[in-house]
Amino acid sequence: MIKIIKSLLPITIVLISACGGGTGGGGESSNVPAIAPALPATEVNNAAPDTPMSKEAAFRILEQSTFGARLDDINSIAGAGPESWIDHQMALPATFMSDGLNLAQNDRWNEYINVWWRLAVYADDQLRQRTAFALSQIFVISSVSGLGDEQPALANYYDILLRNAFGNYRDLIEEITLNPIMGEYLSMKGNHKPDAELNLRPDENYARELLQLFSIGLSQLNEDGTTINDADGVPLPTYDQETVEAFAHVFTGWHFANAEHFRWPKNKDFINPMVAWDDMHDKGEKVLLNGFTVPAGQSAEKDLADALDNIANHPNVGPFIVKHLISKLVTSNPTPEYVKDVVQVFNENANGERGNLGSTIKAILMHKEARQGHELYPQKFGKAKEPLLRISQLWRAFEPDFIHPDFNYAWVGNELQQAPLASPSVFNFFSPEFSQPGTIQNNNLVSPEFEIMDESSMISMSSRLLANSLWSHNYKVANDGRRIAINIDREMELEDDREALLDHLNLVLLGGRMSADLRLEVNRLMDTRDYSNAASQRIAEAIFLIVSSPEAAIQF
Repeated sequence: MIKIIKSLLPITIVLISACGGGTGGGGESSNVPAIAPALPATEVNNAAPDTPMSKEAAFRILEQSTFGARLDDINSIAGAGPESWIDHQMALPATFMSDGLNLAQNDRWNEYINVWWRLAVYADDQLRQRTAFALSQIFVISSVSGLGDEQPALANYYDILLRNAFGNYRDLIEEITLNPIMGEYLSMKGNHKPDAELNLRPDENYARELLQLFSIGLSQLNEDGTTINDADGVPLPTYDQETVEAFAHVFTGWHFANAEHFRWPKNKDFINPMVAWDDMHDKGEKVLLNGFTVPAGQSAEKDLADALDNIANHPNVGPFIVKHLISKLVTSNPTPEYVKDVVQVFNENANGERGNLGSTIKAILMHKEARQGHELYPQKFGKAKEPLLRISQLWRAFEPDFIHPDFNYAWVGNELQQAPLASPSVFNFFSPEFSQPGTIQNNNLVSPEFEIMDESSMISMSSRLLANSLWSHNYKVANDGRRIAINIDREMELEDDREALLDHLNLVLLGGRMSADLRLEVNRLMDTRDYSNAASQRIAEAIFLIVSSPEAAIQF
């Protein structure tokens, strides 16, 4: 294994040293909402210019907005500029998980994860796919909570995130709220109005998580994402227990679309939106956020609409959601200025729309800090790569010819502590506030992804990268349905020109960031395989050494 490279950029050294180691619905396709034109980059404060860029800069935006940079995409963005690429991506039709699950030739209990891998590696709408994955870690449901047998329902839920990735936040939270798999996961489904005789009161689970995790968070925020404190420096809360109880009363009276009995239904429709049972809904008055009052006597549908409007218009939604998305896509520690600039777009885009996620994502990616933060704030810019992204980026860099129907990496969660729609709780795989003890914590920085990284998981990651490179390439594995074989034909053509080969690997795997020390180590390793028939071995080992290095573990 390669040691920590002394010449790595500061944030890489900080992150690796702090870790303690130096190694490393098919039928819904037509229902995609019309996307309001995303905000022109020229109207985003501190936007980067949309001009041709270097291949290294093109790699960086692909690293932030896709499941991995491909050489063709690097060349395309370098020639056209980032805004043109973003606009093209947003115009592409959605590739849905339900469609992939319907076409799957295996009925394994966790096949939806293999479908997810296919979307990550092959789907053209990469920006939508990456955004949906980020949203899935904010609006969390999980197959590990007894929902693993509901694969079509899990895929259908993920399709909501895909369909609304560039839509409106208010529309998204309504679809999520009425989705039966969410209703099952956070127990809004079958939520009964108060009944003293039956000793029933409304379940508060969904109400609490909608407020805390899906919309406004626990503390009041300024537009730049910083907390609003009282005179003693204590953050002001966004809501109290009475507010949670009021929302819990709002979310009463909803059940499966085909339920024949409210408390003990035999019919269970996990696909279609839940429907209201008006006689099971609490029609009393409810006082919600900031004193907004839902009057008594309204229907379940009207109460729900008023409550979601109340949430969607709360001033915390912009900074709360924007900080989450920046953290998932670009950097764990954005400056307040970055957050504020994007929040202003979330609050009102060029069309006067509040909560347009397409405009928000574009503002995040086109912001000067996203494009130049590595130069402006080298001590804190960047983030650790999530385990799933390290694997998908390897596969996309060496575009496999095909993925065999028998391919199975649905057990990834057991190995890397992360799998799509399979977090251990509603709080996701890691907390956005997690700070690795040591250098990171001492510098008041956060490092969310490090919460699931330790010596054991890093060894597992290295082993997986070894299996996916050295043991699984097209000069070693022929039509083996159990694994994806990376295609190194292009690299074999460069093998006689060592410097050209290393320049190429530097670009497609590290975006031109390879240190002199790492390059020297790769050269030394390749020199040890100097026999004539070892070309593919040399290349595969070089790839493994690069992707398992500390430099490849960081998005910078």
